[in-house]
Order: sequence, then structure tokens, then C-alpha cells
Amino acid sequence: MLSCVLDTNCSLIYSLPQSPLLLGLILFLTTLAFWLSGLVIYRVFFHPLAGYPGPTLAACSQFWFIRAWTGGNYPFDMRRAHDEYCDVVRIAPNELSFKTPQAYKDIYSHAVGDKRPFLESRVFYDRGPSVVQPDIVFTIDPEQHRSQRRSLSHAFSAKALRGVEDIIRSHVRLFTDQIGKHAKRLSIPESLLFWLMPSDLKRNVDLHEIRAEEKVDQRIKLRDLSTREDFFAYILRRGSFNKNQLAERAKILLLEGSETMATFLAGVTYFLLTTPAALKKLQHEVRSSFSSEDEMDGDSTKKLPYLHAVVEEGLRLFPPVPLGLPRVCPGATIDGYYVPSGTEVSVDNFAMSRDAQNFPDPDEFHPERWIGLNTRSNKEASRPFSIGPRACLGINLAYLEARMIIATMVYSYDWELVDKEVDWF
Repeated sequence: MLSCVLDTNCSLIYSLPQSPLLLGLILFLTTLAFWLSGLVIYRVFFHPLAGYPGPTLAACSQFWFIRAWTGGNYPFDMRRAHDEYCDVVRIAPNELSFKTPQAYKDIYSHAVGDKRPFLESRVFYDRGPSVVQPDIVFTIDPEQHRSQRRSLSHAFSAKALRGVEDIIRSHVRLFTDQIGKHAKRLSIPESLLFWLMPSDLKRNVDLHEIRAEEKVDQRIKLRDLSTREDFFAYILRRGSFNKNQLAERAKILLLEGSETMATFLAGVTYFLLTTPAALKKLQHEVRSSFSSEDEMDGDSTKKLPYLHAVVEEGLRLFPPVPLGLPRVCPGATIDGYYVPSGTEVSVDNFAMSRDAQNFPDPDEFHPERWIGLNTRSNKEASRPFSIGPRACLGINLAYLEARMIIATMVYSYDWELVDKEVDWF
């Protein structure tokens, strides 16, 4: 019997690979498997966030978050996760997503008293080494952000925006004129698709940077000749500026001032078209208030309550930034939950603004919820421009553009949805 056991053990020993390289590979893979197993067990059962609900895959690795982020349905995936679990969801091994107005205040509001600041996540905001200071959106250092915000704040004040209303009005008129020309010339909307498809996104990004730099060069040359109080007039007047930093700011202003507004307009146009009663009510308000487009400006459109309600409801249902902006928790209580230091946290705008606890019939387009004392809706649950030190600097400009564009389009044209079978959103 003993000889049989020895023979068996010897045969097992001799069956192991004799190649040191192959043996090393097997040992490495075995060690890696044990390490990964231990890591998964730790993250699921012993990590400081182990008690928070969420997909098991999200607790194990970043794969759930990456799949949601790159799958094209990130806002809807996040909303489903919150609906399935609760107001706080673990969406990655070291990241929590909230969806309550109180959590929004706790994370994004100003740090006053004993409240410590929630700094921006380097994973999300850090764009890598650069020869210039990061722009106002991506800078992480609070002092750098405050400095950049101060240099631009005058350009976005109510007084400054009144000085550029003529420019905005001329571009709105150009936009509506182009709509009229294309509406008469094109009989099928599919013919637009060819021109709307980006052929090379990277090339367009490069062109965007080149254009921004060219605009900065032109503006610097005209610094003493221009009488127009544009965004850079206040910076150039001070005399101390860096050309590269101006270019970085121009890039972000061109992008944020165009792409976000285009996204919002696409959404609010669709919701008005699919809610004929709201469109009819808005048309009546606008057309009964003005006798021509020339009468429309920031002050006159601001007096229209239903127009304002349409803008707010469009921002609630289709926020241009429909995701949570990640911050690093310093170790604090967020809406009753204690979150340890170093945890990445955010509040998902889309999930919060479409939560039935905050807005009855959350997926329905009801501008009336923004008029008067509507106690059934929690208006603090719609935060399209954020709050606190990182609140959108261009909020006044965004509202001005939205009111003037929508009012002009409603005044000038009758709208009709071409294909009612397509769910665009």
C-alpha cells in the first residue's frame, strides 16, 4: 500500500511542468487568482462601504460603472439603480450616488462653519499634465477656481448681459431664419441626417481648439479698438493676462455656451411637440405679448410666467448635464448617512429630478408645476446649474438665451411633430 502511495505522489511531482518559465507563470496566475478573490471578498463584505446597497458587480469592480458610462444610457441606468435600491447606491467600490435634495446641499453647497469642502475628484476632473493652468471647469484647486471665477464674473453679471443682448438677438434671428429656409427647402427630415453625422470627432475637437485660439488672437489685437463689452473685455482691461490661459477659457466658453444650450433646446422642443396643450398655451402667451420679434429682449421675456415655467420644466426633464458631478468626501454625514473620508460621492441630477417623491408624474411635461405655490413639487430637486462655489457661472446667460430663442421660435412658427411613432428620448 505504501509503495502505491509513493508511486502516485512521485508521478504527480514528475507531471508538473519542468520549464521554470511555465512553472513561474502558473504560480503567478495562482497568486493573482487568490489576490483577486481576496480583493472581491474584502470589497463585498469588509469594505467601509459594504453596508450600502447596490449592484454586486459595482461593489466588486469598476466594471458596472464603466459599462453604464460607455453604454449610451448612463442617466437611465443610474435612475433604474436608484429605483431598485434606495436613495443612496454604491455604484463603484469606493463611490456612492445619492438622489435627494438634502444630499445635494450637503455635498455641493458652500463650506461654512464646521462644514469641510467636498473637493473635485481627480479621477473625473484631472486631464493630466499641462503647460497652462486648467480652465475654470477642470481646475481642482479651490483658490485657482476662485481666481478664475472672479476674472469672469463681471462678464456674466446682469448689467454686462444687457450690453450683449443685441448680439444675442442677432444670432437668434439668424437661427430662426435658417429654420425657415430649411423648412421650405427640405421635404423629408432624413435628408438632414447626412449633414448632422460627425465624420471625425477627434478632428472636430482639434478644429474647436484652433478656432478658440484664433478668436483669442483676434480679440487681443482689438483690445484697444473694440467698444463692445464682451466676456474678455474685463480681463483685457486689467492688462495682466496670459494668452494660453485666455485660449483655455475660450475653449470651455465656446463648448459650454453652445453644446449645453443645443441639448436643452432639443429636449424642450420635443416635450412641447408631444404636449400640444402646453405648446398652445405658450404660443398664446408669447403671441399676445408681442407684436413683433424686435420687442423681445431679456426684460420683456422675463415677464412671461408660462415661458419661464416651460424653461424650468425642460431643464428638469432633460438637464444638459444629466449626471452626478463627483466629489471627494472629507468624512461627513450626507442626508443622514455617514460617509468615510476619501469616498467619492455625487448626486445624480437625472434620478433626482425624475423622482416621484420630488415631482408627481415625474416623466410628464407639466410646466404648471413651476407656477404659483405648488406644494406638491419639491423644486429644490431640479438643479441644472448646481449650487455653491461651483455653480454655473453662465446661469443668467443661459436663461436669457433660452427665453429669447424659445419665444422667437414660438412666435415665428407653428410646430408639428413629423414622426409621432419615434420615441426621441
